Amino acid sequence: MSHRWKLSIELPAPVVPYVAIALWAAVPLLIRSPQQSLMAHDEGWYAQQARWIVESGDWVTQQWWGELIYDRAMGIQWAIAAAYRVWGVNEAIARLPGMVACLVCIVLTYDIGRRCLPQRIAWLGAAILAATPIWMQAGKLATQDIPLVAAELLGIWALLKAESSQSGRWMWHWLAGTTFGLGFALKSFMVIPASCALLPYLAIEHRRHRHLAHPALYVGLGMGLIPIGIWLRASAIRYGSLPLDNFLGKLFQLSGTAFHDVGPLYYFWNIPVNGFPWPLLAIAGIALSWRNAAYRRRSLWVGFPLTLFVLLCCFKTRTWYYPLQLLPFASLLAAVTLAHLTELYRRAHWLPTWLSYGAGGLALVLTSAGSAIVLHMSFIPVELDAAYGWIGLALGLGWLIPSVACWQGRSRPPMARLARLWQWGWLLGPWGAIVACYATGLWGNYNPDVVTALARPPLAPILQTHAVDFVFPAGNAAMGSRDAVLLTYYTPHLGNRLTDLKKMQPENYAWVNARDTQQFPTNIQTIGAVREWKLVFIPPESEQ
Repeated sequence: MSHRWKLSIELPAPVVPYVAIALWAAVPLLIRSPQQSLMAHDEGWYAQQARWIVESGDWVTQQWWGELIYDRAMGIQWAIAAAYRVWGVNEAIARLPGMVACLVCIVLTYDIGRRCLPQRIAWLGAAILAATPIWMQAGKLATQDIPLVAAELLGIWALLKAESSQSGRWMWHWLAGTTFGLGFALKSFMVIPASCALLPYLAIEHRRHRHLAHPALYVGLGMGLIPIGIWLRASAIRYGSLPLDNFLGKLFQLSGTAFHDVGPLYYFWNIPVNGFPWPLLAIAGIALSWRNAAYRRRSLWVGFPLTLFVLLCCFKTRTWYYPLQLLPFASLLAAVTLAHLTELYRRAHWLPTWLSYGAGGLALVLTSAGSAIVLHMSFIPVELDAAYGWIGLALGLGWLIPSVACWQGRSRPPMARLARLWQWGWLLGPWGAIVACYATGLWGNYNPDVVTALARPPLAPILQTHAVDFVFPAGNAAMGSRDAVLLTYYTPHLGNRLTDLKKMQPENYAWVNARDTQQFPTNIQTIGAVREWKLVFIPPESEQ
């Protein structure tokens, strides 16, 4: 007699879309190459500051090698330090808060979208966000940007929950208010443009939702800022007015000085390139949304990104990561366009057909070039990393699907039966390319030469067993340089900061910039080098 055992896990129907979108986003985030290395400046900077918090137990002071640097809030450093306390210090744990925030953003994008759009379009928008290159790259960085977006989306979601909940309005409004303080703790004053971008929704639809008239919103706003107030107060008790002066001074610096002098049109090309192809579809989605009266709360999911885009363009400092705040809503707008194109595909309209064959032609080029790079064919004029070949293959194979679906549909009508395959082909290409970026280490292993050099003799045995000082002369800009940040993080046992190489003690090791080697005492030995930095050693006096 045989028995058949069957394991069946049944999820409640409303939960299935959330689990499915979380799995779709989690797969690329969990894939990584064997060797990882942080990106400087930001990743290494925050990861190291969090390491100092854990090692010193000082959760108040913001510093770099003993110099006070109160130019931003410490939310991300606290989050990384908390993760270190539980799981230890390494790159994966430093990136964990960002990865969790990335998943939270994608799930919240779906839930916000389904309150404004048909559920299938909302789910498609969240799936598009997980197939947006710049978003997924930023989602696996130890920086504040994606956690900031998570705080903003949580506030928007709480406002929408307050609309639909009569008994829990106080709680949801309170939660929405506290998210401003959470965002401020993560990225200081950069939460203000996003808050201002909510004004079209808060003002235009005020008669319906009356958010601005609810006292819990302001109670939450005040309570959310209490941790920042406590931190600044504790810092002022220790260091006087310097923390507050630096904190406020950074705002005026960013608003009045163009740190990234990239011109006023920077975002008009940077966003489409970094998020290709979805921002282009989002532009069409704006027009389609205004034509469809069935879509609700357009002042929110259309008004918010448009207003924020204008505000970011007016801000003199322009970077690639500020527009990340736009991408959840751009994904929903792109989903509107893709859903509309899918309906045209069902009707055998010419536009989806030509788009499919255009993508198919590009896909053939990508797969051919990718195969040639992976196989190291001799006719490739330059030596390229195989990683680029795998990315080309993944993107090309995915984008072949729409053209194949079109060809199959026309040869074997009706086309409608292949509509879902046609639609998903557009997502599978970018999603597969993202997976390839992580699997090959192109994303995640940003400074492999540094990690490799430190893991090999003659440097590795010394670094694992000895404390190493760093020589930073007073006023030396090298202290905050990219290489100094990386070496600080990847040196297991940190010694002291020395302002002069002559202050080194016998039997001590130190990292020193090669530009300062002309000041070397005659008794110093060079052990090895990483880029422009040398590991040096003073032998015992008996050996000199």
